Amino acid sequence: MGNVHDTDGDTDEDIDENGAADTAATAGFDDAAGRRDDGAVTITDVAKAAGVSIATVSRTFRYPDRVNVRTLDHVRKVASRLGYHAAMIRPRERGRLAGLISLTVNDLGNPVYSQIARAVQRECSRRDFGLMVSETEENPASERDIIVRAIPHVDGMILCAPRLPDATIRKLAQSRPLAVMNRAVGGVRSLYADDGPAIVEAVETLRRLGHQQVTYLPGARRSWQNGLRANALQAACRRMGLRLRHTSYTYPVGTESTLAFETFLRRPTSAVIAYNDEVAYSFMTFLAGHGMRVPDDVSVIGIDDIPMCEVCSPQLSSIAVPRQELAREAARYVIGQALHSGDDTMAPVTLRSRFVRRASMGQAK
Repeated sequence: MGNVHDTDGDTDEDIDENGAADTAATAGFDDAAGRRDDGAVTITDVAKAAGVSIATVSRTFRYPDRVNVRTLDHVRKVASRLGYHAAMIRPRERGRLAGLISLTVNDLGNPVYSQIARAVQRECSRRDFGLMVSETEENPASERDIIVRAIPHVDGMILCAPRLPDATIRKLAQSRPLAVMNRAVGGVRSLYADDGPAIVEAVETLRRLGHQQVTYLPGARRSWQNGLRANALQAACRRMGLRLRHTSYTYPVGTESTLAFETFLRRPTSAVIAYNDEVAYSFMTFLAGHGMRVPDDVSVIGIDDIPMCEVCSPQLSSIAVPRQELAREAARYVIGQALHSGDDTMAPVTLRSRFVRRASMGQAK
């Protein structure tokens, strides 16, 4: 089956098997309608077979939240039948395997990413593969360059919480087996935690403790997870009758987060939920420096449940994310694709997070 190229008007560069970048004009297209001269399945073929417009197929993979559920399911099934998904990934032949998987993360200083790397490493070792870990420092331009440089040397890639556009990620997936963690990307194997039920439980616990207002300390601007968590928190607060406020962005922790914490002091609430545990711990330290006590003055909840939650004082309530299980599953998928085995499905893998209550929560005053 020929290689698949999404021809919905994306201007991102196509990435070839050796990591070189070519524009769409030199990637095999023979006319403006998006048809290819090499017989490959295109977005036009999917639209025709599904009986929908090219724009609808494009939205199905780029913006699935803008397509109704019935149409979304129909288009995905047609695309899968035509081989639109499976052909995006071009595994190497067995004799040409490099024996190496690439893992790209945003911040190696965050314990979350070190735990993910360890889980991927263990699965790679079990399958006789090596692991190359790269840090992007939350920089999308650097992230893309790092990934492209890795392509000629690896058999598969795992992108953890990438900041790149969906279209760019799909085109990277044309060159090697690829999985995305902590984000959903249409047309690419995506693995992420469902924090929603745990956030509902956390908000419900705050309500029982008498809290009426909650402040959310948001994560990074480009973080898909931040949007997911903010939406879940807003829905839970609305359902429980709690008022929700937001500060400006607080991650990565630094000057910008300190400014956000200072705005909290001008309009404090009795409870705070942070984007992650690193932000929550930094916030508790900030409060202590301003004469406020946790949980006497403010109840604080983090997300991730990193080991620090159990050793800081007070111990930090958090939402435990099954990141190691997701990391192992991502590694299994990518290695399976590199070895021409395993499941070709693009259905997202979601695992539920759980709420862990500790001493940082108290009765509202």
